[in-house]
Amino acid sequence: MSNVAVESKYYLKSVHAEIDLFDRRLAHMLKYDTFDTEAARAAAARKLNLKREPLVQTAKRLVAEGVEFKEADLPRSFRPEGAPVPVREVKEEPEVAAVPMENRSARRQGSPYAGTSLDWEKSVQHYMDKKAKA
Repeated sequence: MSNVAVESKYYLKSVHAEIDLFDRRLAHMLKYDTFDTEAARAAAARKLNLKREPLVQTAKRLVAEGVEFKEADLPRSFRPEGAPVPVREVKEEPEVAAVPMENRSARRQGSPYAGTSLDWEKSVQHYMDKKAKA
């Protein structure tokens, strides 16, 4: 079985997510990680960029081929400077009228096994009675 990805809008979405992950990793590394020398920092940044570059090329190729995508799925590095971050649409559920919940332990429910050989309540009651007499 081959490991060929079907190039669709879902594949493009996952490529955009991976690019965004590399962007965040790179930003975190440059801001917070400590290195012995600037050459080591540059080497680490170059290594992440080498992994990120094929993903960028794939994403650009898919967009050029006309694969549809949502603006909210774009990686931060693909958005113009100062552009507002698009918000994903959230479907709101209709508000349900507040009904006071009754205490379930306060009400007694009959066992569906009452009167059968599976009625455990009867055996527990029998055990409690026996224990009280002893």
